[in-house]
Amino acid sequence: MHKLWEKWNAAEKFIFGLLAFWAVVIAFYGVIMRYLFKSAPDWTDEMVVYAIIWAVFLSASTLAEEKSHVAATLLVERFPMKVRRYLAILNSFLALGFCLLVAIYGFRIVSAAYLRDERSLTILRFPLWIPYLSVATGCTLIVIRYLKRVYRLIFHFTPQLILETHEMSREDKRQ
Repeated sequence: MHKLWEKWNAAEKFIFGLLAFWAVVIAFYGVIMRYLFKSAPDWTDEMVVYAIIWAVFLSASTLAEEKSHVAATLLVERFPMKVRRYLAILNSFLALGFCLLVAIYGFRIVSAAYLRDERSLTILRFPLWIPYLSVATGCTLIVIRYLKRVYRLIFHFTPQLILETHEMSREDKRQ
């Protein structure tokens, strides 16, 4: 199972790296066309935004896995480990519930945009359900990450789960 998680992490990082690269290439093309050829295509800005949105929502899943997201730990660090464990479980359930709601409503919006055939205003007439899908997909991936975290906190708890931070994970990988 550990290999599956590693492959998933690698696939996510590859995909959002590819999306970020694609955004840079399209932005560069737009700049060259605008300033050298005085012919600015209106679709380049749109494609850059869509690629970045997808990259952000995919990377959010990895951030949740690596616990690299923003967290207020000043008070939590003062509690004993048992209390911190319960707070971590509560926090995970709250994040899980929030992301689940966003994913559910996100898929509803995607469905409505698809059925109405909503399209962008540029010459591309890009189907808007595709960028909308980034929110629902990203939140669904985060839900899976939090389900894994809750399971580990409840059934396979080690203090390392609480103490682990992104910096500690990077140091462990170096050794």
